[in-house]
Amino acid sequence: MTDELQANPCVSVVVRVRNAAGDLQRCLQRLREQTLPAGRELEIVVVDNESTDDSADVARRYDARIVSLSRAEFSWGRALNRGIAAATGEMILLLSADACPVDAGWLLAMLEPFEDDKVAAVYGRQVPRSDAPIDEVVRLQRTFPEQSVRQTLEENCDPSGRGMIVSNACAAIRRRLWEQSPYDEEIQGGEEGVWTYQALQAGYCFQYQAEAQVYHSHNDSAFRQACRLIELMQKNCEIDGRRFSLWVLFRGLAAYSKRRLKNCLFARVACLTRLKGVLRLPLEVAAVSISFGFLKSPWFGAFRDRVWG
Repeated sequence: MTDELQANPCVSVVVRVRNAAGDLQRCLQRLREQTLPAGRELEIVVVDNESTDDSADVARRYDARIVSLSRAEFSWGRALNRGIAAATGEMILLLSADACPVDAGWLLAMLEPFEDDKVAAVYGRQVPRSDAPIDEVVRLQRTFPEQSVRQTLEENCDPSGRGMIVSNACAAIRRRLWEQSPYDEEIQGGEEGVWTYQALQAGYCFQYQAEAQVYHSHNDSAFRQACRLIELMQKNCEIDGRRFSLWVLFRGLAAYSKRRLKNCLFARVACLTRLKGVLRLPLEVAAVSISFGFLKSPWFGAFRDRVWG
């Protein structure tokens, strides 16, 4: 990392946003408070996916460069590629607008593993906010532990990237590797897994940096949660080459309900959080079923976008 920073002293952060002005303001405020390596400059690029709120105005107030991406063009990979192309730094940090660094040392902690030239990507620890529902708390505790880990290519790695934990909600990569292999713009999710697999095949490794923490959790309404679940099921079907059917929905809901009840019984969380998890489950199952029923309706997309946005 030292040689790369000497050649280009700019450190770039690419932030993706859509209708999240409040989250974006908290994120950018904390970015401007970060401790930087000596003699380095911070560049912020905000990729705005046709926000209809004040997201663009917030970005301007924090002197961020704005890259506009239409909803028709949107994919997670394309949003990242557009943002990185507009950035000038060799070290590129990636954040979702609703992922806010916990402290001013986040950036330095993210950059530290790049002292090893074999590190292609770093991803940070995501911790739940105080209002996070039980499944979010358990998922984040399991996925992002307290100890840092370095990972290399294993024989059982899937070329699709499925199962890889690297999350671009809070990550950092080397620009020169991205130039050799940009993110896949055609897949609807999991672009970081495919990219990381390719980097691992080229002999690189990636680092989970537990010291680099961001607040990142979702506390969605029942219908917004339904949209998330359906999109996840569709993505998994696409990866596996299967059709998204009623049977897939039934199995997905059964697994979701089982996981929720298990969490409510055994997770180390407050009793009130457990109770909320039990009470919300029937409503969420109903919301997913209703949403699936309308999935093929010509106006379902507009309905989903209204709930999502």
